[in-house]
Amino acid sequence: MLSTLQTFGNIGEGDTYPDDDRNTKKVSSSSAPAGNENDLELLKGDVNTSIIVGVPAIKFLDRVKEILFKEMELTVIVKLLGRNIGYNTLYNRILFLWKPVNSIRLMDIANDYFLVKFQDPKDYNKALSQGPWTVYGQYLTVQHWSKHFNPLQPYPSVVLTWIQLPNLPGHLYKQKIIEAIGGLIGKVVKLDFQIDNQTKGRFARLAVYINLDRPLISQVYVDGDTQ
Repeated sequence: MLSTLQTFGNIGEGDTYPDDDRNTKKVSSSSAPAGNENDLELLKGDVNTSIIVGVPAIKFLDRVKEILFKEMELTVIVKLLGRNIGYNTLYNRILFLWKPVNSIRLMDIANDYFLVKFQDPKDYNKALSQGPWTVYGQYLTVQHWSKHFNPLQPYPSVVLTWIQLPNLPGHLYKQKIIEAIGGLIGKVVKLDFQIDNQTKGRFARLAVYINLDRPLISQVYVDGDTQ
């Protein structure tokens, strides 16, 4: 089993980047679409305040948290590795790469992380599954938002990588079978079949999310054979 975390050709040779300074429309946080503008209505008992060892504390009822989490369903976390670029530049690069049908909102949070909120589930799924994405030759990490996300962590704990299965027996060359095999490694988000009987024969590769906080899997057994 071969694993590669590499910058695939979302922007390849011969492609041109939009010029942020001359030809690309600048989009600031105030002009970016804000999505649902309806503020949350807090009911009696939704908020509990107290003093803990002399420090003011506040706790929100689970009802409030569920509403807030629901509003984050179409949100991804992005971070550009190896290079820092400005808000407007990143926003325009994302528009250029993802070409969303509906509006998106980019929010700078902390430690060079950004939140991207989508209006359309198809745009959201494209950002998650059509990568890996590159900006100025650097890897743009994209992961779904989770309540466990910690922006103080210097690097993302979840990355998208390609897993290649070069020696898979022909009778296993079925989409559901390959997805089940990939599920041993991480969450499968994309499948790529390659068939070339004259040169390389058959092989399959999968785009899967890898949790870097867990031990990496270098091989798996498929019906007793090593991949």
